[in-house]
Amino acid sequence: MRDIKNWLAAAGIAALSAFASGASAEDGKPGEELVVYTGTGIPTDFADALVEPFSKHMQGKYGVPVHVRTVPGAIPTVWAQFQTEWPNPSGDVYWLYNQNIRAGIDLGYWLPLQDKFTPEEWASFDQGAMKTLNTKGFSAPIEISAWVLVVQNSLADGAVTSVNDFGKDEFAHRITFDSALSVGSGYNAIAAAAAIRGDDWHTWFQNGQFNEEAARPAFDLVAKWAANALTLTQGSGSIRPLLRRSESLISAWWWHNAVEEVKAGTAVHIVEPKEGVIALVQSGPVISSKTKNPIAAVEWAKFVHSAEANAAAQKVGYLNKLPRAGESASPQWQDFSGKAKLLWVDDFRDAMLNPAYNEKVLDLYNRVVIQGQ
Repeated sequence: MRDIKNWLAAAGIAALSAFASGASAEDGKPGEELVVYTGTGIPTDFADALVEPFSKHMQGKYGVPVHVRTVPGAIPTVWAQFQTEWPNPSGDVYWLYNQNIRAGIDLGYWLPLQDKFTPEEWASFDQGAMKTLNTKGFSAPIEISAWVLVVQNSLADGAVTSVNDFGKDEFAHRITFDSALSVGSGYNAIAAAAAIRGDDWHTWFQNGQFNEEAARPAFDLVAKWAANALTLTQGSGSIRPLLRRSESLISAWWWHNAVEEVKAGTAVHIVEPKEGVIALVQSGPVISSKTKNPIAAVEWAKFVHSAEANAAAQKVGYLNKLPRAGESASPQWQDFSGKAKLLWVDDFRDAMLNPAYNEKVLDLYNRVVIQGQ
């Protein structure tokens, strides 16, 4: 009898807990709150712009005006936090790097997304980008990231034409350079150095072995650039004020952020490196398999890929968001991508981040670029 009472008590507590958390998938209703980790910069602005229309969408569809609480934060930090918190992550939906999503698939971290779309809807995503993304239906591509140079207007025309100009004496301690490889854009500098030198980076990665001798010259070139840096930045929060105060004469930065900085009135312009513009496909949000609000989480992940969201993206400056079939890219992206020489580095980054090689890649980067050995 005592066992039955204990079971009933436990069941009652579980039911109350589910009611309090809004975990109401069984009755076909979403919970009232959704927690979304958004990364930093424009994607956060984009997510914030969707909060109100998403709430109205959920009110109309389910009669529940779901409130989305956006949580900005650097993706490497958020990814580390997610793994630490597992199996009770604090978020429902996450913006992460492609490699983070791939790493979490076999660990059961995510809910599949593809089966939440019809085959026709899924086919409306850019299929080339989908293949490159390679997240096995757990997420969909949302943007093309392009890495450009942002240059002060005070410099003479033609003074900066290449990432290799970072090493010029006249720019000593006046460039804003990417951070260590712990931050995703750090890999772009290595890719740019390989392109400038004409190196075949495929020779660096052979049968599970990282060929340090073959890779070293490109890393040495990056070390030369880094020695000229005003700072090894941690992203837009560091780059923006340094450019605005003209302390930084040149900065490597994401194209969409650079466009917004020009629009804001900072006296800078964008230079497309003559060796080519580093470019890669980025993933849209992924849903935690432990979400406390699965209905709302799925709806949010779909909503950010909607036509309504595509229009909102252009209003907040998310100009490099990938359109689906029947939608249009921003005029700015169409103009830029139509003339830029894009160097796709998705495969390069995948190789650098491959567990078989990454530890040795990081070791070489730290010794050569950070410590100057």
